[in-house]
Amino acid sequence: MRLGIALRAFWKALFDRAAAERVAIALDAPIDARIEQPTPAAASEPTAKTAPSPKPAPAQNPAITLLATLQRDARLIDLIYEDLDQYQDAQVGAAARPCLKQCRQSLDRILKIDKLVASNESEAITVPADASVARYRWIGESPASDGGTAKLVHPGWQATEMQLPQWSGQAADAEIIAPAQVSAS
Repeated sequence: MRLGIALRAFWKALFDRAAAERVAIALDAPIDARIEQPTPAAASEPTAKTAPSPKPAPAQNPAITLLATLQRDARLIDLIYEDLDQYQDAQVGAAARPCLKQCRQSLDRILKIDKLVASNESEAITVPADASVARYRWIGESPASDGGTAKLVHPGWQATEMQLPQWSGQAADAEIIAPAQVSAS
């Protein structure tokens, strides 16, 4: 159960800024504050009957929605799971080129992706002393303590907007990435 909660929190925080902030607050709160203990007065009060809340509409994990979009538009999963050992490199490249172009078009449509650092590779940049490990990853040895000057190896990427398609399926189908395709024989 804890693994499921951790994975749900990870994906939710990855694609939803407000959820990420709530997770950060929950993780940073003192343990005593995280556990709500019923007060003696509250425990002795009779509970009022409330009307059952309406069943929430089925939802699909944003990661599944993104994968489904990339599969539908570019057949990305088909390419990834294809046994490429049976093909020559030129054939793999010829198949990958249109897939990658379609993936980029899909990502451009549903996400605004920008470089995390606006400098070019191999340029010297200043890494703030309080830099998050999610923003800067030192390759090799990092300075003894505070940030400092470093050579940019890769600028990183960040999503600045996300407009995933709204899923409207049934709860039983929430984990389907792509339907099986069939034809009359």
